[in-house]
Amino acid sequence: MSIRFRAILVIALISLVIILFSVFAGTTYVTNSLKRYMETDISIVEIREVDRGLFLVGLICFGLSVIAAIIGSNFIKKPYEEIAALKAEAEESSKSKSTFLATMSHEMRTPLNAVIGLSELTLDGKISGEEKENIEKVYTAGMVLLGIINDILDISKIESGKFELNPVEYSLPSLINDTITLNTMRIEEKPISFKLFIEETLPSELYGDDLRIKQIFNNILSNAFKYTKAGIVEWHISWDRNGDDIWLTSSVKDSGIGIRKEDMEKLFHNYSQVDIKSHRKIEGTGLGLSLTKHMVEMMGGNIIVDSEYGKGSTFTIRIKQGYVNDIPIGSTVVEKLKNFKFIDEKHQQHARLVRLPLPYARVLVVDDVEPNLVVVKGILKPYGMQVDCVTSGKDAITQIKKGIKYNAVFMDHMMPEMDGIEATRIIRSGIDNEIARTVPIIALTANAIRGNEEMFLHAGFQAFLSKPIDINVMDAVIRQWVRDKTQEGDQSASESVIELRTEGGKKSMKEIPGINMEKVMEQLGDDEEILELTLQSFVDNTPSVLDKVRNFSEEKVADYVITVHGVKGICRNICAEEIASLAANLEQAGKSGDIDFIKRNNDAFIGVVEKLIVDIKAWLENR
Repeated sequence: MSIRFRAILVIALISLVIILFSVFAGTTYVTNSLKRYMETDISIVEIREVDRGLFLVGLICFGLSVIAAIIGSNFIKKPYEEIAALKAEAEESSKSKSTFLATMSHEMRTPLNAVIGLSELTLDGKISGEEKENIEKVYTAGMVLLGIINDILDISKIESGKFELNPVEYSLPSLINDTITLNTMRIEEKPISFKLFIEETLPSELYGDDLRIKQIFNNILSNAFKYTKAGIVEWHISWDRNGDDIWLTSSVKDSGIGIRKEDMEKLFHNYSQVDIKSHRKIEGTGLGLSLTKHMVEMMGGNIIVDSEYGKGSTFTIRIKQGYVNDIPIGSTVVEKLKNFKFIDEKHQQHARLVRLPLPYARVLVVDDVEPNLVVVKGILKPYGMQVDCVTSGKDAITQIKKGIKYNAVFMDHMMPEMDGIEATRIIRSGIDNEIARTVPIIALTANAIRGNEEMFLHAGFQAFLSKPIDINVMDAVIRQWVRDKTQEGDQSASESVIELRTEGGKKSMKEIPGINMEKVMEQLGDDEEILELTLQSFVDNTPSVLDKVRNFSEEKVADYVITVHGVKGICRNICAEEIASLAANLEQAGKSGDIDFIKRNNDAFIGVVEKLIVDIKAWLENR
């Protein structure tokens, strides 16, 4: 029922009451007049006075009803207008917050990705000793911080009830080591003794949301170090099992400043820091413990705090995880963790990726940047499938209209004229054939912001791939959405695999300034032919893209953003990370309307890309 209808209904009821009152008053007046007429002799003039009296009463009643209607409508309308205004303000505030979080995500992730990427590349090189240990700490800290940033940015999801856990199988020793590494850096020069008490029987692998667990452990440990000026911090980790449920118990004890009794109740409130005057020099957002409590409860657990002001605190957390196997971490691993010498083996071991032969499959790749198409074709080449490529959303629609039986469509997101989301919408709802309705569409985008995947799934996509494309993630997508076992039949070849890496190991290759050759080779499956095709495509197609960047004008900022976004994707495909970061900064400046930044940096950006083209040409000629 609308506000206007309800107002009219109320006014009508008020008017009806007034009219009934008018009729009653008029009837009473006439009745009394007739009685007097029957009892005494009255003149015609007096009868006319009766008529005038009735008319006057009706007129007064009508006037009163109009006034009542106006007053009533104002009283009824005002609170609803206020509610509508407050609702609009809240919606605008929510929208602004979402925009802010997306922007902050991009701004914080960009430098962190550089820290993580460069440290990982250094670890893959020939370094050892103290230098390697330091870089490992940088890498671990970057990874943990990246996870923390993503989690904190998800506070909006918690407030809206959309926060979810994403469980996977994970290595418990690696998780503990990451947490230790980050928090030992918080000790700095403080005279603090950090002691670990870890049960040797702890399962080496568990099933749960390792990023959230890491954040839980980190939040509690970081508080212990922040609020302890001197003394001890102890971390006890134990477990017990109930069927397939593994219960982890983490207890952190410190000899810090403790918590007042009156502050205990607001300890887990959002954006709340207790005893602010005493702690004003201690960093923090006031979100950590609130987020921790929420996540612990989502894992079916609880958190208990025992504290005495001036003497220290103990935070005990109990969370439920899934069973994976009976292999314990053992005494050797525990000893390494206690001595802070545990090395994450992911830098030493690389799983051998194998690819299924899919000669029956046909896929469509959509990207407005030619080198990106070459990269995707190169990644898909070992599967033996047919790959069709188009450079716009409109061309993709044309291909689907032809009724070609594609097993999947790989759709770029940001494209000029028609982006990937709009093209997918038209394919799903505007084309009347079975392929358009059922073909899996996989999103390709360089903007790997958390929440994008959900957006794409709601827009009709089946999966999400971020650029640069991780070949392992691509393989998982292909196995889920491209492979069709019904087309493989009983052919023995369908059960065979194609090895991505050769037994002879990687060949050393001459470096190209600005490109990480080892990383790009790994990204392209150690296929030198694909690498050469990719680099040749970069040389052939990038100059025309640069011409669009060179002709920048304030009137065409939107086109500039799309073009420089494409350059960013091209550079990331060939692991030219520094140039990709420059492109990302220009893209963000265009989105935020920072024209001065673009004018100051555009020429320098064009210059470094042109130099890269020259260097790649020289490398290709020497090949």
